[in-house]
Amino acid sequence: MKLRNILMAVATMGVMFASADRTGVVGYTAGDYDDMNKYPHNASGQNLAFVNEGESFETVWTDAGTTWGFAGGGNESLVDMLWANGTFGLSLGVNMDSGTAGGDDAETTMDIGVGMNVAGYDVGFHMGTAEGADMNLWARGALGFWAFDTMEFNYMSNDDVAHIDVNMYGVKEWGAATGMFAMGFESTDKYTAVFGDDAATLLTTGMSVESTLTDWCDLRIGYDRKFNFAAEDGGTESWEAFHAGVGFNLGSVQLDMTLSDGTLGNMMSNPLNYISGYNSDALTGSWTLSYTW
Repeated sequence: MKLRNILMAVATMGVMFASADRTGVVGYTAGDYDDMNKYPHNASGQNLAFVNEGESFETVWTDAGTTWGFAGGGNESLVDMLWANGTFGLSLGVNMDSGTAGGDDAETTMDIGVGMNVAGYDVGFHMGTAEGADMNLWARGALGFWAFDTMEFNYMSNDDVAHIDVNMYGVKEWGAATGMFAMGFESTDKYTAVFGDDAATLLTTGMSVESTLTDWCDLRIGYDRKFNFAAEDGGTESWEAFHAGVGFNLGSVQLDMTLSDGTLGNMMSNPLNYISGYNSDALTGSWTLSYTW
């Protein structure tokens, strides 16, 4: 097999072992190891280690059909582990906070996640015991409707907000590129940060393209838009965001980077500024370095 073909095969496999810095741009986690954060049972069969921005580290390996994982990096994290057997998955985190002098009391809290396949749907449930911690329910299954092949549901709540997100999306292969188109709706009883409303019902759309530029480099561009059906007088009707990132596939090593806001546009308008190293803005917002075996 020619070296080019070997590298192309590795690059294709690398999509299965990317990171949150890939999925945050392309807009979906299916087929990516980042999927185990929603659905712990999908960690089954994985063998990898990765570090995120040099601050957190996680390793996952499979032995005799059972997958184990351990993570570190949090100041208060005592144990952060993962287990999956191909049918079920469990994640467990134990955190010990010593409190502050004259302030909060010391406390021990837990983060628990379970995942399994139910009637063809991936289901994941996560909750924490800390005061005000999020509770999340995820479900995802096949959908054969118009341009969509997958539907995903998420319910999230804590002491301050309850949020429902229903999303339909389709992923298409276009030669060296992979495209995604999504539509859905969100309903929340608190969206003050973006729309200035206590409650909002939103129509959401999204799209992304992941293109292989060379045997070892992928370019990713994503776009999201939310439209508020019931904006208050003088309120914000819509919100939109662009995302961009690159991935470098070097055999068993992969580097995924999310570009900082506005970086891709600035690079297109003034490429020499970046080539010469005279750019003043940060090139990346986050990065993940992964190793698979």
